[in-house]
Amino acid sequence: MTLLAGGLISLLLLNAAVNQDSFQLNKLEKETTGYTDEQQQLQQEVDQYGAPGTLERKARELGMVPGGNPAFLDPDGSVRGTPQRATAPPRPPASKPATPTPSPSPGTPPPASTMAGPPPTTPTTTPPGR
Repeated sequence: MTLLAGGLISLLLLNAAVNQDSFQLNKLEKETTGYTDEQQQLQQEVDQYGAPGTLERKARELGMVPGGNPAFLDPDGSVRGTPQRATAPPRPPASKPATPTPSPSPGTPPPASTMAGPPPTTPTTTPPGR
């Protein structure tokens, strides 16, 4: 009888341990799924930054221009091709702002920025000897 009770108790403890490990395994699988999704999202972001159109736009923003014709060195040291310098296309002329600044009408008080600070004072001089 004692042997049977001991076997049942050990079976119960073993079952509880397996259930606890099962819950931890489930938690770790969910965590792994989250990390996999994050990794895929980051990989897509890296792929977008590495796309030819994105690289070209970023390079132009930095002032880079497409290269000219390259020259190649043969294994014997001779140059094959004629290199050309990379040239930037001419820049468009700078345009003036389209919206002029409004001038205040005669009955309108000046903006607060012009009223800031003490009022202007006129310099006075005192005659010497006083």
